[in-house]
Amino acid sequence: MNEKHNFVLNYGRRVERPNYQDLNPFMVFIDKYTYEQGNPNLNPQFSHNIELRHTYKGFLTTTLNYSSTNDIIEDVLQQDPNTTETKIKKSNIASRKQYGISVSAGGQIKKWWMANIWTNFYQNHYEGTINSQAISLYGTTAQVNISNQFKFNKGWGAELSGFFTSPLTDGVFMIKSFGKADIGISKQILKGKGTVRLSGRDIFFTQKFKGETNYAEVNATFQQQRDSRQIAVGFTYRFSKGKVNGTQKRKTGAADDEKNRVNTGDN
Repeated sequence: MNEKHNFVLNYGRRVERPNYQDLNPFMVFIDKYTYEQGNPNLNPQFSHNIELRHTYKGFLTTTLNYSSTNDIIEDVLQQDPNTTETKIKKSNIASRKQYGISVSAGGQIKKWWMANIWTNFYQNHYEGTINSQAISLYGTTAQVNISNQFKFNKGWGAELSGFFTSPLTDGVFMIKSFGKADIGISKQILKGKGTVRLSGRDIFFTQKFKGETNYAEVNATFQQQRDSRQIAVGFTYRFSKGKVNGTQKRKTGAADDEKNRVNTGDN
């Protein structure tokens, strides 16, 4: 509209195909009562996405977004009350409509301090049929992501960042809130060509995933706790002044989409 106000309107239609492992009908046992099994009858999910973004003075950005997705691919639990066995299987469970607003701001606060903050509020509405039972689920979620970079005298620097996600609804799963905080400190050496860093990830050990599901005859709780609290020491050395010669911008295409579908279980 003018130098202070900039507007962008985006529309996109996206297809997300299932991973090959999700199509694999063989069983993988998690424990003697729980196993996973792929579903060769999975269909891809299609989504329509619309967003209106407003930026004020290149500093404050507000985005309104809406998406509608059909044939959502999610985990479904099937329990046998006689054997107490639980089967986890991917299925096209429902359609999802999502409404949201996000606000981000960032820039130089002080000569020695750069900061960025991103917040997102959205609501998911799932409608479909799971294990022959109709479902209609709503869930509202808030997310916050903050990062800070500090530059001090004599080549010293520091970083402080973290995120928080409130309870959320993911298909038939109700996930509890989680988050983490990271810190780091660095020192330039060798006339500015080398940098030594000491960093800590998830310093409060709060990146733990807990949740539950309760529908039809299925009632389950779960918890996932990884070794996310880590300390690392690193060293980098710059051989040039920052100019990179002969490089090309990486292109993405069908081959990259196929690579993403080969899920090795590391994610």
